[in-house]
Amino acid sequence: MIKFIFNSYTFKWLLLLSLIFIAIAYVSSRIFDIKWGSNSSLPMINLNNVYKRPVSYDNLSKVNLVLFKKDMILVESNKKFVLRGSKKSSDYFDTLQIYYPEETFDRVNKIFLRFDGSASEDSIHIVISKSTEKNKFYHQIFYSTVSIQQLNQLSSDVEGFRLKPWELVSNELLINNDSLINNVFTYFNENINYLGLAECGTNCEIFKKLCQNFSVPCRLIGLQGGDEEETGFFNKVGYPMHVVCEIYSSKLQKWYVVDPSFGFRFSNKNDSNYLNAVELSNDYTFMVDDDIRQDSILLTKRSTVGRDYFKYYENVMFSYGNKDRIIDRIINFFYQRYNNHIYHYSSNYPLMKNGLYYLGIKTFLYFIILILYINSIMLIILKRLFTVKKPNNK
Repeated sequence: MIKFIFNSYTFKWLLLLSLIFIAIAYVSSRIFDIKWGSNSSLPMINLNNVYKRPVSYDNLSKVNLVLFKKDMILVESNKKFVLRGSKKSSDYFDTLQIYYPEETFDRVNKIFLRFDGSASEDSIHIVISKSTEKNKFYHQIFYSTVSIQQLNQLSSDVEGFRLKPWELVSNELLINNDSLINNVFTYFNENINYLGLAECGTNCEIFKKLCQNFSVPCRLIGLQGGDEEETGFFNKVGYPMHVVCEIYSSKLQKWYVVDPSFGFRFSNKNDSNYLNAVELSNDYTFMVDDDIRQDSILLTKRSTVGRDYFKYYENVMFSYGNKDRIIDRIINFFYQRYNNHIYHYSSNYPLMKNGLYYLGIKTFLYFIILILYINSIMLIILKRLFTVKKPNNK
C-alpha cells in the first residue's frame, strides 16, 4: 500500500509542489528580511516590564482574591497573615464572609489583615452594589493597601507565589544597600589596573561580575544613537553604540545607570535620585542637558567627556528571558530579524524597529504562501479526480 502511494502520480506532484513552495517561502523570507533593512525588537510600552525590583529585594505583600461562594471570599497571600477576628494561626490563605446590601444600594466590606513581620494592619475595601435586576450584584475593589495580584484565580504555582524569607536579603539591605554598592566602587578603583578593562562591553561584564560578588543586582543595558530616519541597532550607518550597567539601590528603590567605561552615574541637579537609562534618554532628548549632573565615582574616565555624553543615545535596549528555549529558536528560524529577547525603548521609535509590526507583516506573508500552497494541492487533487476513468460495469 505504501509503495503504491509513493509511486502514484498524485503523490509525486504533491511532493514536487511542496518542495517548490518551501523554496518560495525561504526565498520570500530572505528577500523580506533584506528589504526590511533592520533588526526589530519588542517595543517597551510598560516600564514595569524592566524596572521591577529584583526578586531578592521584593518584600511586597501580594494577595489573590477569589469569590469562593456567594457570601464567602478566599484570600491567598505570598506571606503568612492573620485576618482580624480570625481564630486561625498565621497561614498563607484564609476565608471570610462578605455581606450584601439589603435595603441600601450598596455595602462596603472591609477586610483587615496583618502580615508576618508587619507592625500594622493592611486593609481591602470591597463594595457590593445592587443591580436593577433581581438577585444581581456588582463587586468592586474600592480601596486596597495590598497589591492584588489576581482576581477570582488562585496561583498556579503555590510554592512559586509564596514569598520565602530565606531567599530575601537581610532587612537592613532591604532598606539600604548603599554599603554594598560603595564596596563595589572601592574595589573597582583599588584594582583598576588588574581588572583587564578594555572596551565598554568588556568593562560592563567585569563590573557586573564584581557586583555579583558583593550581592548587588546589576545588569547590562545597550544604547544606540540615531535620528528620525535611522534608529535602533545593527544599522549600516554606524551610529554610536555603547553599553552601560544599571544597578539596583534599595535606598532609592530604583535601578540607576553606572558607566564603568567613563566612571559616571547621573542625576538631575535639583534631585538626589540617580537616573536610569530611560530617564536619561528622555531628559537629554526633551530637557536642557545642563540640568544633568555627572558623578565621577570610578577612575576610568580616560578622555574629556562633556555634558552631551548621553544625549547621543536615544534608544535603550534591555535583554530579558532565556535565549536558548526551543520556542525562541523556532521563532528566530522563521523571523530572523526579530530579537525576541530584547525590549527596545526609544524617544523616536520608527516602524522598521517595531518587532510587533515585523511579526505581523511577515506572518501575513507566510499566510499568503500557505493559502496558495493549499489551493495548489486542492487543484491537483480535483484535477486528478476528474480525470479518473470510471470502471467498466461487469
